[in-house]
Amino acid sequence: MVAVTNALLERLMADLSSETNHLEGRLSGTLTVTDGHTETWRSVNGYGNLALTNGLIWDIPIFGILTPVLNSISPGLGNSRASEGTCTFVITNGVIRTDNLEIRSPALRLRYRGTVDLAQQVEARVEAEPLRDLWVVGPLVSTVFWPVTKLFEFRVFGRLGEPTTEPVYLLPRLMLMPLRPFRTIKGWFQDNSRTPSNGTPPNP
Repeated sequence: MVAVTNALLERLMADLSSETNHLEGRLSGTLTVTDGHTETWRSVNGYGNLALTNGLIWDIPIFGILTPVLNSISPGLGNSRASEGTCTFVITNGVIRTDNLEIRSPALRLRYRGTVDLAQQVEARVEAEPLRDLWVVGPLVSTVFWPVTKLFEFRVFGRLGEPTTEPVYLLPRLMLMPLRPFRTIKGWFQDNSRTPSNGTPPNP
């Protein structure tokens, strides 16, 4: 069994990839491998658990799926620290499976279930609850959106480093559009104020 306690996430990920250098947090967990051979990754079996605290993990593509939407509401909202993240997992024939990965931050709560294999192919579903844990207004937002929580469900699939993300249902695309109108209208007025109506540049 391998165990870590309060390991620095950025140092751990630096050993695995040079493309995830904007990560922070403390990671604890255990990994037990019950079987495995060097000839093929498909021989690996085992189980484990992970716990993250005070994390910045949104540069990891499978976790940053709603970051652009939240940042369009308020700059930086989608990059707030994850207060905690937890999961248990099992490994069967080189495929890691979890049904209870949950990440919480003031801006977003994410729940994942699915698989990723040791060849870095992911197939998962994620339920997103925007603003669920935001101080004061979070419970109100949760109550309002509770009847349609399943509409904020996404499929994440493909290569782990560059996954494809798509809504499970069509309605989320329509429901997320109202989150941006004020910034869009503001942009129209800014553009119009910078360029004269006749299309010619202003005199110096």
